[in-house]
Amino acid sequence: MNDALRPEVKEAMQRVRAADIRVVMITGDHILTAQAIAKEADIWREGDGVLIGEEIDKMSDDELAEKLARTTVFARVTPDHKLRIIQAYRKRGEIVAMTGDGVNDAPSLVAADLGVAMGKIGTEVAKEASDIVLLNDNFASIVSATEEGRGIYKTIKKVVLYLFSTSTGEVLVIVGALVLGYPLPLLTAQIIWLNFVTDGLLDVALAMEPKEKGLMQGKFERPKKWIVDGLMAQRMFFMALPMAIGTLYLFKGYFENDLTKALTISLTTLAVFQWFNVWNCRSESKSIFQMNPFSNKFLVGATVIVIFLQFAALYTPFLQKILHTTPLSLSEWLIIIPVASSIILVEEIRKFFYRRKLI
Repeated sequence: MNDALRPEVKEAMQRVRAADIRVVMITGDHILTAQAIAKEADIWREGDGVLIGEEIDKMSDDELAEKLARTTVFARVTPDHKLRIIQAYRKRGEIVAMTGDGVNDAPSLVAADLGVAMGKIGTEVAKEASDIVLLNDNFASIVSATEEGRGIYKTIKKVVLYLFSTSTGEVLVIVGALVLGYPLPLLTAQIIWLNFVTDGLLDVALAMEPKEKGLMQGKFERPKKWIVDGLMAQRMFFMALPMAIGTLYLFKGYFENDLTKALTISLTTLAVFQWFNVWNCRSESKSIFQMNPFSNKFLVGATVIVIFLQFAALYTPFLQKILHTTPLSLSEWLIIIPVASSIILVEEIRKFFYRRKLI
């Protein structure tokens, strides 16, 4: 006699294995029952180890941690055994999610990095001790939640990358102007315009980016203590550098004869850099020319809006007075746009070498 497995369990296990996540069974059932159910659910496979509570009692913490690499079923265990198993996994540097429903599961749910209680059959004690309550008691929901979590983590990194790279570019423009003895290329009102109007709309739209494909395929990078990792720092540098160089180059050609025109040029150049850069940030490896631009309609709409607002900043008297801008001619736009598009060229070159694992 046994409880039949849900029909979606096997498919969920296939997704879990593809995502490089290990699933183990910890139960108080007899070893033969546990092993049979685990085999049917594709948790236990030939060659995997099985441990019972009596064997765990005889092991030291180091010996138990060593056994975990090959063990997928733990049978005849007590709440104390569950706690030791979780602590041993964490000692190995693993991130542990624990599911449970009973009062005795509460210590383990608290000890795990992520405690998941059953919402239907779970006790109130288990629910209080957990981080997440699974309303439908379905293992497949955990797998789907994992994919959503990975997508959210990736999206956060994209938004942080965009904000940090554009802000770094603005800082380098100001610092570069001071070092070179130029006048300040941006006024306070213009910096506010770039950060709150241009960036403010584009970063919200970037946060609406749909989940990347393949999040549940292969090993996923383990979240680090800092959101900004080595790759992000590298991308920030490659994005900020052309922003600074291009803006200062155009600013230099105008400020000696017409400072207002020079300020307008630097403001507009940085704005156009940001228009292009937000599309760079959609993927760390995939070319923007390979991605469907309309998969994120919010970003398309936000880009159109910020372009319209930038034109308003240059050609309406009210905003001209606030931002100290002056109209630009078509020939000046034809200089600004190619210079600003260099940020796409630089990032595409980086992505090319990154895809080939050369950097």
